[in-house]
Amino acid sequence: MNEMKLGKKINLVLIVVVAVVLTVAFWVVINIESRNLRQQVTSDAETVTSILHADMERMFKQIHKQEVYLQDAVDEISKNQNVKYVDVNDVENKYIATTDHSLIGQKINDTDFAIIAEIKKKRGYVDIKKDEGSFYEFERHIPIFLDAKDTQSEIINIIEVEVATRSKSGVDIDVAEKLLKIIAAGIEQSARAIILTYNDDLAALQQITEDVTRFEFFRGFTIFNNELKIIASTGKEVNEFDNDPILYKQMREDVLAGRLDIGEMERTYKGVPIIMRVMPIHIPDEKTGLLKNIGLIEVHIVKDSYTPRVNELKVRMFGIGIIFTATLVIVLAVILEREVVGPIRRYSIIARKVSDGDLSQKVEDISDDEIGQFGDVFNSMVANLRELDRLKSDFISVAAHQLRTPLSGVKWVLKLLLDGDLGSVNDDQKGMLKRGFDTNEKMIQLVNDLLNVSRIENGKFGYDFKKNDFMKLVQLLVENTELLSKERNIEVRLENRATNLPEFLFDPEKLLIALQNLVDNAVKYTLPGGRVTIIVERQGDYVQVKVSDTGVGIPKEDLPKLFSKFFRAANVIHLQTDGSGLGLFIVKNIILRHGGQIWVDSEEGKGTTFTVVIPVIAELLPKEVEK
Repeated sequence: MNEMKLGKKINLVLIVVVAVVLTVAFWVVINIESRNLRQQVTSDAETVTSILHADMERMFKQIHKQEVYLQDAVDEISKNQNVKYVDVNDVENKYIATTDHSLIGQKINDTDFAIIAEIKKKRGYVDIKKDEGSFYEFERHIPIFLDAKDTQSEIINIIEVEVATRSKSGVDIDVAEKLLKIIAAGIEQSARAIILTYNDDLAALQQITEDVTRFEFFRGFTIFNNELKIIASTGKEVNEFDNDPILYKQMREDVLAGRLDIGEMERTYKGVPIIMRVMPIHIPDEKTGLLKNIGLIEVHIVKDSYTPRVNELKVRMFGIGIIFTATLVIVLAVILEREVVGPIRRYSIIARKVSDGDLSQKVEDISDDEIGQFGDVFNSMVANLRELDRLKSDFISVAAHQLRTPLSGVKWVLKLLLDGDLGSVNDDQKGMLKRGFDTNEKMIQLVNDLLNVSRIENGKFGYDFKKNDFMKLVQLLVENTELLSKERNIEVRLENRATNLPEFLFDPEKLLIALQNLVDNAVKYTLPGGRVTIIVERQGDYVQVKVSDTGVGIPKEDLPKLFSKFFRAANVIHLQTDGSGLGLFIVKNIILRHGGQIWVDSEEGKGTTFTVVIPVIAELLPKEVEK
């Protein structure tokens, strides 16, 4: 199972920490900004509403001013003793000005409806003459057209005037007729001005209610008259709130009646959460000077109108967060790579080489921080190991040299005894001598391996590079293995795939030691009836030798330590109790000295393949070779 490397772990932790910190920070910022945006939107809505409210009050004041002028004219005319009353009705058949002020705003009586219908049909005035005995009463109903010059235009008002004659004489009747004309002329312009002003202002109000939709925070804008009837609205729906819940209707009534200065309530209207705000439209009373409410403004402010801006803020903050996180992580990663991860990686590589037996390694470019102190300690530790290894090598070298002479003497004596040069021996004695001779040979081989290791470590192995025929070496290798393979019933097969392989520089003696060791191991650790295959082929500037067997294989956990000194795999110790564990160490050093490489592939229970590659051109050889 592959574990995550330190650099990746640190970078991952940095990313997580920075992401968490930025998330919390951005959450706080976004909440604060959201609150500020909501307050700003609410403030903007209040500001716009206040401006529009002032404009609407100004328009209503203009209408009211015209109504005052009309009422003043009616009052002035009513002072004439021959005038009994003057009434002015609007298109909705309500009194807008009258001698009797208590009738203003009320519907006309039923008897006048027939007269009004006749006026609309006739498109002219209607007179009613009443005989009161000694005098007449003339009642005239006069239409006021929107266009004074066009009697086919819209009738916007009806003036009802009643005057009395002093007698029934023709002169008094003419006087009454002239008085009716004067009254009609005096009131007509004021009445028309009221309607024109009202219509103009109403159109302006409607335009305002439609224009507010350009503000994202307004859902709707509605204007009510003093009877809570809609006179202008965003959707032009005059019956928009007829089915509104009583709660909202009551709030409008309370504001109009002055029981509430401003009504405000949160509600959902047409599926949208809004803030419903109701404000009065008021003008000063002429008599008392106090403000009186003559209508309402109802504004619907969208609660979530600031959401798009908040979302835009979130996107912007997210982008900034990604850039900031990436920049910070990259900067910190570079710093950590340079100051922490890089040095640790170098130390790890050096430590791995030391673990593989290369005690010449040393940490260079040591810093003054804690990691540099670790480098000092590491160098000191390796120096101690190097000293211990030197002492061990010296001891082994001395011991091997001291053992070699007596072992050679023992070998010479045993050889003489086995050959009968010192007298005849029986078969039992010869068997005992043979076992002793073989054991002595193994001891001599062990001593030779120890001496070779000592020479390798001290750089005194004595290489002699010459141009040689590599395939002759391989053939000698196969011949040397023939006896052992037959004894163990192992098939040794050579496959020469290296056509036209030229002679090249190598040390035949040392290279034979290395390759012979690989082939001998393959034979020794393959069960009888198995097979060992030697494949030689050209790979560019290199010759490749593969030694494969169908033997016991090597446990996976033992592969990294296979080329270390004195190491033997656990599963082969039971098969071959003899062995120093130095052979592969020597093999690897010989191959490396030739500028080559060696590696192993193995599966326990199925077999092992050692692969050796050696350069065939001189330029690829190590610069310093021993002669």
